[in-house]
Amino acid sequence: MKRIVAILLAALLMLGSANALVVQPEEYNTNFYSKTGLYTYDAYVLCDSLTLRSKPDIYSRALRQLSHGQKLYVSMQQGEWYHVYATEHVDGWVKAEYLVVNPALYVTEAETPAYAYGSRYAPRVALINPGETLPIIHSTMAYYVVSLRGASAWIERPEARDTEEFNLATLQNITHASLTCTDPQSGQTLYQGEVTDPAALARMGNLLADADDKGGPVSNCPFSIALLTLTFADGSNAVLDLACDDCCVFRVNGRDYAYARSLFTAEGAPKNSELFSLFTGANEALGR
Repeated sequence: MKRIVAILLAALLMLGSANALVVQPEEYNTNFYSKTGLYTYDAYVLCDSLTLRSKPDIYSRALRQLSHGQKLYVSMQQGEWYHVYATEHVDGWVKAEYLVVNPALYVTEAETPAYAYGSRYAPRVALINPGETLPIIHSTMAYYVVSLRGASAWIERPEARDTEEFNLATLQNITHASLTCTDPQSGQTLYQGEVTDPAALARMGNLLADADDKGGPVSNCPFSIALLTLTFADGSNAVLDLACDDCCVFRVNGRDYAYARSLFTAEGAPKNSELFSLFTGANEALGR
């Protein structure tokens, strides 16, 4: 299987594909089948240490300990357990929740930064060496979430590297803001207003920049109703699509940002009426 992956990767790299670092899984492991006659799927251990047991029972005999990232071969599932082969001659049972089965693989071609969440501005949790193979457990429009050292980490998708990322820091330099709210059914304008007061713009910037980049469109909030157009000190502009329920979420360039993180309290989450209140009459116009 390693040889097949290496050949596929080399071919993709030679083609110069934007997806060159991602190897899609086979329907089943043909190499393991040729040796054993068994149809199995590749799987990888997600936790630091996983016990291989003799039966699908937590109290059954422990056969050996499996380490994070170890490759296994899954032959069947029984409830919350997978029957797996650690080698051609060693098999047993493991809890299904600790495996990722038949994932695509991300193979690093150079030193690759991994982040705590989906943003170049997120804390870097690792710098991955070239040639490492990591199972992909989730993906967004701009990032792959991979299993790394017993935890998950975010790696920027190759095709997203050359695109300009929306910069949260820019939100600290708003010089003008206008809000337009439209009824999505009738197209009728519900509200139009602007903010030019420096103190209010500074407050707006602090709320919006205090955000978590979710790496893609992950919220089910109602969008395409309230569009916030911002002008910055360098003359550039950005259009933020504000959620129109109570959630503090805005969407820009197809990605969701949960803002006003500092307003979280023991009593609960912040409400976006705090932001809308900076526009005179906006909350009332939206029936908030």
